Amino acid sequence: MQETSVNTIKRLQGLINTCLSDLVDLSGRYALLDFPNHYNIGDSAIWLGELAYFEQGRSRPTFVSEIRTYKEDRMLAAIGDGQIILHGGGNFGDIWPGYRQFREDMLTRHRGRPIVQMPQTIHFKSQENIDSTARAIEQHGNFTLLVRDKKSLEFARRWFQCEVRLCPDMAFCIGPVARPAPQHDLLLNLREDQEVGAPHDTSRAMARPNVVKADWPLEDEADYQRRTKRAAVVKALLRGNVGGRAKMTELTYRERAEQRFDRGVKLLSSAKQVITDRMHGHIMCLLLDADHCVLDNSYGKTSSFIEAWGTVNGERAAIVNSMDEALAILDGRKAKGREAFVA
Repeated sequence: MQETSVNTIKRLQGLINTCLSDLVDLSGRYALLDFPNHYNIGDSAIWLGELAYFEQGRSRPTFVSEIRTYKEDRMLAAIGDGQIILHGGGNFGDIWPGYRQFREDMLTRHRGRPIVQMPQTIHFKSQENIDSTARAIEQHGNFTLLVRDKKSLEFARRWFQCEVRLCPDMAFCIGPVARPAPQHDLLLNLREDQEVGAPHDTSRAMARPNVVKADWPLEDEADYQRRTKRAAVVKALLRGNVGGRAKMTELTYRERAEQRFDRGVKLLSSAKQVITDRMHGHIMCLLLDADHCVLDNSYGKTSSFIEAWGTVNGERAAIVNSMDEALAILDGRKAKGREAFVA
């Protein structure tokens, strides 16, 4: 019997709880660093999933920060001798500049303090950068690395002297999401950044009626102004409270992540069927129980994740090698659905 999307979500939530139960101390003070203040909706989904995990233990981070706004003195005042938790995602390596250096700096400055890296995919292009990260981890001595796939697990165990655990993506902690009614027949949610894989021939898909093509939507100035006004309201409500600065920052980040996530929900729900080459296009389609097919990214991140956790099934999700294969599968599901409706 095929596993439903809801059952997949519940299964992976259980695995996350098992993995983190003896690792993340929700009873004390701790920091969650590297808020993803950018347009990539998948990273916002991960942040919201991390907060959802903390909240099930009736906990919230006592300090949060972006990389560019990080202040060491403020973090230390907020967490004392508590844990440092690093936001998960797909930037453990050197494909995205800046994240590696920040991670290594934190390991160097806080040797011996428990630091937990939430689930990541590992991808390095340079041996020099692998060696640099390996030295920082070894010298730190109390670092735990969570990874989202078996390839990353094998890599980490080969190169890094730390505890490494296999753990699903934290976005699953969000749980099932209500799906708005679609307006289109097909959405091509295809990435337009440096992680794009082999070129996709979209001509046959785009020749069909009622088809839309879009990567994660960029943010416009009007949306930024709306977010700024909401943040100001949060600040006014918290003014005068003990710990008001930390609460304001955490709530402002949460608000921004929720707005970005909602834009992703709106996009992925805009069509009856979806073809995506984004890992969180796939994960969010599972949360939405959306009929979809998945293409890989440039270095196998998505296929490795699917292989590790069995997140595709013949009913609502499939991994494919080409646009034509995706169209054939989705057409078959559509025909099957019509037959079931007539019956």
